Amino acid sequence: MKTRLKNEIADAFREETPDLRDKIIKACENEPQLAAPAATPVRKAKTHGKAVIRRFIAVAACAVLFVAGLLTGKAIPEPVPTASADTFLYLDVNPSIELSLDGNRTVLSCEAENADAETVLVGLELEGVKLKTALSAIVGAMYVKGYLSENDNSMLISVDTSSPDGAAGFLQTVTEQVKEVFDNSSMECSIIAQSVRADESLIKRAADNGISVGKMYLLDKMVSAIDELSDADLPELSGMSIKDLNLLYTLKPEKGDSPDGEVISGKVNGYVTTEQAYAAVLEQLGKTENDVAYHSVYTIPYKQGEFKVMYSVTVKLKGDDKIYVFEVDCKTGRVTDDVSYERPPQNGGDGKHDIPPFPDGEMK
Repeated sequence: MKTRLKNEIADAFREETPDLRDKIIKACENEPQLAAPAATPVRKAKTHGKAVIRRFIAVAACAVLFVAGLLTGKAIPEPVPTASADTFLYLDVNPSIELSLDGNRTVLSCEAENADAETVLVGLELEGVKLKTALSAIVGAMYVKGYLSENDNSMLISVDTSSPDGAAGFLQTVTEQVKEVFDNSSMECSIIAQSVRADESLIKRAADNGISVGKMYLLDKMVSAIDELSDADLPELSGMSIKDLNLLYTLKPEKGDSPDGEVISGKVNGYVTTEQAYAAVLEQLGKTENDVAYHSVYTIPYKQGEFKVMYSVTVKLKGDDKIYVFEVDCKTGRVTDDVSYERPPQNGGDGKHDIPPFPDGEMK
């Protein structure tokens, strides 16, 4: 880890009160991922002035994610006067956490929605702290405890607010604050941020499916936006990870502009890329990119047996009237299906392999 970064960590903890510092260390200690990465060995300190760094280097992977929040605002929770929440913030990775906020973006309550969230929140008392500090603590704990990593980097952020400023600006602010937490790490977080309105029906349906309000709202949007999905698929969708849902939703065939109150940021890691899926199809065809007139790659839900996400790769070869449609496993890259059309279907495929609309009737 870079010396500058280690100094920032040490300085931040020195400047903050020992109460929060000790709570963070206690919450993070004994976690298997706390050791510094082997590829980045830590140099031994040569002076007494660097003793603080040695003390904290065991939790550096966690602490670096707290720095952004700790450097701004007070870290000690002040007594919070009775106030009503005007904003509810739902954070889903697999841990699902609900924060209620007052008009000053101070945390009034922090609730674990599932067992994984309880694990994340152990030792963190966030009531009364500013939102930015709370986000740094939560994201840092998720990273340390293995829920966020280089290959599991997806997060769903959902905002339900009655604030006069509305949800749009708040969504952008929260997204940027979460991204800031990762500024000093090698990770990039892939985020779906959305504005929700949690009425009684949505809350009940979320509870019935054993998921958060934010995840339930996303699934409703997915059923509406993806032809292959229906309400009958909600039980299977509810059991899918945010990572899988992120890939399925963000790489779906385009059907116009994104809904109002939605911010999508970052790239989903840990899968075969669209480029690799396309290359696997070319290999299957025994062709090169020079043989291709146009192609497309997008995601579809696969319902035969295991409910999972697949790439649908469509290829039109030069001098060939056929259109080839392959399915490629997003996790393994294995090409699993091929349907050939003599000419482009006029109404979107055969019902199983739908071809999305393309500008001017062409695929890219």
